[in-house]
Amino acid sequence: MTTQLSLKADELNINDFIAPVAPELAQVEEQLNTNLIDDNPFIEELLSMVFTAGGKRIRPLLVLHSAKATNITKEFSHLQIVLAVLTELIHTASLVHDDILDSASVRRGSQTMNKRFNDRLAVLVGDLLFAQASICLSRIMSPIIVGIYGQVLGDLCAGEIQQMKQQFSTSISWQDYIKKSISKTASLFAAGTHSAAILNNSSEEIISSLKDYGTHLGVCFQIVDDLLDFTGDSKTLGKEAGSDLRAGVITAPALFVLERTDKSANELEKLISTKEVCKQEGLDNALALIKNNGGIEATINLANQYGKKAKDSLQILPNSIYKDSLAGFTDFVLTRVN
Repeated sequence: MTTQLSLKADELNINDFIAPVAPELAQVEEQLNTNLIDDNPFIEELLSMVFTAGGKRIRPLLVLHSAKATNITKEFSHLQIVLAVLTELIHTASLVHDDILDSASVRRGSQTMNKRFNDRLAVLVGDLLFAQASICLSRIMSPIIVGIYGQVLGDLCAGEIQQMKQQFSTSISWQDYIKKSISKTASLFAAGTHSAAILNNSSEEIISSLKDYGTHLGVCFQIVDDLLDFTGDSKTLGKEAGSDLRAGVITAPALFVLERTDKSANELEKLISTKEVCKQEGLDNALALIKNNGGIEATINLANQYGKKAKDSLQILPNSIYKDSLAGFTDFVLTRVN
């Protein structure tokens, strides 16, 4: 029997997580729109375009709540703001580059940088954001955190390369899938959460628990993201449902059906390996096979398992509203609709 999502989507709101750290998040927003490279007005316009296009600021919020949860009685360090800014810069830069790779034209209801201008300019904007992240990283002056975020950058590239290499492959293992999910998503989540604890000189046990929390939450986030590609609509997603599968990207809902030992697995394998999923009829057939053979329910169950692991990782933290918020983020991820 599969576990259902913990809460209804309308029971949680991102503003619930913003309120406890609102002053700090305001500083993050101000710094995100600060040009650290060049005072060229056009560059400032491009940065403004990127950071006013929406986004829930989940990663900076995770950094700020992790910082507060591990530093309840001490003065809040300005370096935590820099860490939150750094984390969002890397995330945003990766999205700009992803849109180029995917030839995407819309993100968060707005035209992508590559669509509005061209791929060349979009590449440079992504590089500019990475450069600004490097400046932030240098200001933190921690060799350990430099190493953590250097690994994140490598993971982002490795995850994308792995995904390209495995397009239309039906022999992907669960180990491959989780590894890719960590590289593309969870690595940055974990970097932010446990680097905040490192800046607070927390114990090794707390640092390790927040790394585990970020990793499990990030995998949960990616699983839900993959689920939405099958259950969302074009208005919600900003793209057509099944677009990942059409591009040959095999995710959890398809994997659950492919591992079956019946006709449905064989039919889905054929649709993918022969690239019939690139055509609308083949894609519709594949989506029906996945939805009618337990792929959606099994994926929800898997997301809940990782959500529970994330919450369990927080047990070592002292009780606080910030610990409660970190736990609440898990429910928010499990109920998000966009």
